Amino acid sequence: MESLIIDRPSKRSLKQKYIDNSLKVVMLLGWLYLCLPAITFGVWYIAYTFFNQQLILLEGYKEYKTITSLWYLIIIANMLVLVFAWSKGKKFFAKKKSAKHPDTCVSLHDVSEFFHVSEQEILRYRKMKKMTVFHDETGRIVQVTTL
Repeated sequence: MESLIIDRPSKRSLKQKYIDNSLKVVMLLGWLYLCLPAITFGVWYIAYTFFNQQLILLEGYKEYKTITSLWYLIIIANMLVLVFAWSKGKKFFAKKKSAKHPDTCVSLHDVSEFFHVSEQEILRYRKMKKMTVFHDETGRIVQVTTL
C-alpha cells in the first residue's frame, strides 16, 4: 500500500504542485487582508507621531508663514481643484456616453406576446412602483402582487 503523505516534493504531480501553490497564494492574500487594518493603524500612528514632533514640539509651523509656503498652498489648492474637476468631468462624460447608446424600446405588443399577458395588464404593471412577479415553469406570468 502506498502512503498518502508525500515526503519528497519531486514526487508530487504537476496538479498537486499547482494546487499547493494556489492554496499558498490564497492563504497569503487572506493573511494580508486580515492584517491590513493593523498595518494601516501602524502607519497612521507613525504619521501622527511624526506630525506631532515636527510641527508641534519643534514648532515647525512657523516655517509655513513664508512666501514659499504660500506657493505650496496655492499648488495644493490647484491640485484639489483639478481632482474635483476631473471627478465631475468623469461623471459628465459618462452621462454623455450613455446618451450615445439609448436603450432599445420594446413595443407593448411584443412584451405582451412574450409573457402571454394582455396589453392593458402590461400598462397597469408599468404604473406600479414596486411589485412581485410570479412565473410558472414556462416563463408565463402567473401572478403579480404589489408591495
